[in-house]
Amino acid sequence: MSYGPAAHAAVTADGVVKAKNGVLYSVLLTAGDAAAGSIILYDNASAASGTILATLKAAQGTTVQWSPGCGYVFTNGIYADIGGASAAAYVVYQ
Repeated sequence: MSYGPAAHAAVTADGVVKAKNGVLYSVLLTAGDAAAGSIILYDNASAASGTILATLKAAQGTTVQWSPGCGYVFTNGIYADIGGASAAAYVVYQ
């Protein structure tokens, strides 16, 4: 597999982050002041189903980060399912 430079996406709603294979490098999740937040990333280019790549939960008003040591390879794409009032995530991938 050959990939270009790393890319990133800000996620505030459910949807496709990347529509083809690649490597997941990091996820940063921030929960708003009103509620806890969560994000589930799936190895899927179009829906919240299939193999789960990462699951993060953040308490109200906090931020959590997950970074695998060498990147996490996915084959179909990344679909994000985010929850919580005003939760926001930052996904770094290639």
